[in-house]
Amino acid sequence: MTLTPSAAPAASAFRRRFRGLGLSVAGAVVVFLLAGSVTGCTAMAGGPVRSEAQFLQHVRDTQAAGEDTVLFLGSDPESAFLRKSTASSSCVDDLGFDGDGTYRHQPSVSWAPDFKGGDAGYRAAVANLRRQWSERGWKVTTEPGTDPVTGRATGLQEIHTTDDHGVALSLGPGRRAGEGLVVADGGCVRHDGYWDAYAWSSS
Repeated sequence: MTLTPSAAPAASAFRRRFRGLGLSVAGAVVVFLLAGSVTGCTAMAGGPVRSEAQFLQHVRDTQAAGEDTVLFLGSDPESAFLRKSTASSSCVDDLGFDGDGTYRHQPSVSWAPDFKGGDAGYRAAVANLRRQWSERGWKVTTEPGTDPVTGRATGLQEIHTTDDHGVALSLGPGRRAGEGLVVADGGCVRHDGYWDAYAWSSS
């Protein structure tokens, strides 16, 4: 099609406006994606920064949640204690968003309670704990249990929930028949104030 002299400037102006609009939209999309990426990375690696007091309370809540679970299962938390952990490969600061005085830790505590009756005792413990968690209004999920040492399927179930403080709780099969593995995981937390994680882990 051949443009008349009067139509050519109008078409050129339209193309410039269209090109400018396209660039504006593209720029907005880039800004939106960058903002979403920063927010997503921050959330995945610890979320908002908590105060030192809030974090220490969360550590106490994490350990207390696990101890309460072990007691419900009929074992003494002190005698069934297994280990404490403060770090995870998912709780790192690869992108460098944290400033001075901000730390990341993932407090986690595990216990190995024994159940009478071998695997039958373990299955009864799973059923009782699932019932208790459900009565508290917590969502319970189930997955096939695996040996904590070999990673092989055990034929037993493992159950998970999250309590009112955001602590992830689980009961899975232990290293031998009739043994369980209770884990209370506080998740990755960004917080102010220095925390002697090594002293906590070794206590």
